[in-house]
Amino acid sequence: MERTFVRRDVIPRLETNAGLRLLVRDRDYLPGLSKVDSIMTGIHESKKVLCIVSKRYLKSKWRDYELNMAKVEEIKDRENTAFVILILLSEVYNSGYPSKVMGLVKKDCFIEYPEESCAYDDFWKKLIKMLRND
Repeated sequence: MERTFVRRDVIPRLETNAGLRLLVRDRDYLPGLSKVDSIMTGIHESKKVLCIVSKRYLKSKWRDYELNMAKVEEIKDRENTAFVILILLSEVYNSGYPSKVMGLVKKDCFIEYPEESCAYDDFWKKLIKMLRND
């Protein structure tokens, strides 16, 4: 579901429509680099880290590693600004915020993806504003 969401919605809305440049793991990681090196390079070279949080995401050890490394980068080199932004899918926020993301939720570094299509435009406008806010 996450890959379809990224291809169908995230890339067109953020890259094509908003002119932002994304580093998408399944599309942009360089062959030959280890997974750890790819993660660290991507985080270090990014202005923001956007995580799409699903139940599957929460079960992944690699996603835990990515999120933790992004949090370290935020604290160490980004002066604790809103470097990490979470898109919480309804399957996650409808069952309560998991402890893995509570720190970012408390810092208001998240946005809930709406279930109703009538709220999509507002969601994308708010997300773009969050991503452009330096």
